[in-house]
Amino acid sequence: MKTMKKLLAVTLAVVMMMALAITANAAGNGSITITLPTDPAPTVAITYKVYKVFDATVNATDSTKVSYTLCSGDVLSDDMTDAGFSVDSAGNVSGPTALDDDAIAAIAAYVTSDDLVATTVSSVGDTSVTIDNLDYGYYYITTTSGTVVTIDTTNPNAEVEDKNDLPSVEKSAGTEYDDASMEAINQVGTSRDFTAEIDVGKGTTNLVFSDEMTNMTYNGDVKVTVGGATVEAGDSTFSVSGETGASSFSVTFVDSYIAGLAAGTTITLNYSGTITSDALSSDPATNTATITSGDGNTNQSDTVEVYNAKFTVTKQDGDDQPLAGAGFVIKNSAGAYYCLASDGKSITWYELPSGTTIAAAIAAGNITEYTSDAEGAVQAFTGLGRGTYALVESTTPSGYNTAADIEFTIADNDFTAANLEQTATVTNEAGVELPSTGGIGTKIFYTMGAVLVIGAGVMMVSKKRAGE
Repeated sequence: MKTMKKLLAVTLAVVMMMALAITANAAGNGSITITLPTDPAPTVAITYKVYKVFDATVNATDSTKVSYTLCSGDVLSDDMTDAGFSVDSAGNVSGPTALDDDAIAAIAAYVTSDDLVATTVSSVGDTSVTIDNLDYGYYYITTTSGTVVTIDTTNPNAEVEDKNDLPSVEKSAGTEYDDASMEAINQVGTSRDFTAEIDVGKGTTNLVFSDEMTNMTYNGDVKVTVGGATVEAGDSTFSVSGETGASSFSVTFVDSYIAGLAAGTTITLNYSGTITSDALSSDPATNTATITSGDGNTNQSDTVEVYNAKFTVTKQDGDDQPLAGAGFVIKNSAGAYYCLASDGKSITWYELPSGTTIAAAIAAGNITEYTSDAEGAVQAFTGLGRGTYALVESTTPSGYNTAADIEFTIADNDFTAANLEQTATVTNEAGVELPSTGGIGTKIFYTMGAVLVIGAGVMMVSKKRAGE
């Protein structure tokens, strides 16, 4: 009998514990599903924190009937009261019909770390996250994607949306954004304009614009405009890092400045870079704009590509055989001559002074001349921008005629190899000896002497006959 009583007591204890467990789980039968931003989608995990503001009870047959009470030990703050929240004598909480910024700020200040009931972290690629086992209640949710928060009731399940719109960025090689201007042709050493546009999202924080350049350097001239008005750098707007000549720079915006802009506002950045490499016909100078926001979320623009052209010469004789020792220079449409810096980072165009020969200018290093080798190959003229040029034979091998100039054009907006990697084969014909009759020697003198002698004899005979 005693044994049976003990077994019964143990059984009752287990049943009571199970009942308690069931009761506890029943109290936590709500959930909140959060839809993540999608355009653009987050590139990093987003952390959501859920704070319980008020307890709630929900009618079993009509979930729209909800009553709220203060959480244990809580007292409404003055800010909450000013925002329209109140507690009646029975402990029922009522609030404003709509939540404005002041009410949201009051709730944010009202909750504390003690009210934090759940934290969840999304994975990259997630479109939603769900927090289960929440007591019925009124909840305040924060997100690391920006400043916008969500407030809702579990009755029993709430579906909310992360209302932060992640910012996006576009970029082109021009003075205005143009999605058709993603490629350009520029001479090495010249400056190229770029435009980037940031569409500010709702709730954007920690906004940073950066640009990484390859084969070009930043000119230190970024200009920021909003709505056509220039915005100056400063403590209340933005700061710039990256010096002139650097391969990258960034613009960091102040949160309070961004918060003052309407969602969807376009921030325009205009700046330029100098092309620092030649022979970019197949490996262009590139730069890509990147923006980061929130807790490290990133978004990139499409890559802008800047090319320059090269012109390659092959030299041969009239028999189609390689010809060495022919020198070539290039002049532009203004008649100035090409001179590539020794580091390949810039081109100067030399105007030949009156009375100065091309050979003298080449010797002085003012004009670049490339000479054909034993295979007839001539080093390529690189780093050329769009324009019309002439290939000039500046040194002609002995015994050959100088070839005529060859005109060629690097067309704008043509990024094919046929335009950016033009070639020419130049033929030198051997000089031909002028026709000759040979030397006259001394025969003419003998002949002339004989004629004179004969003439003199005729005259003497004539005189004698006349005297008789």
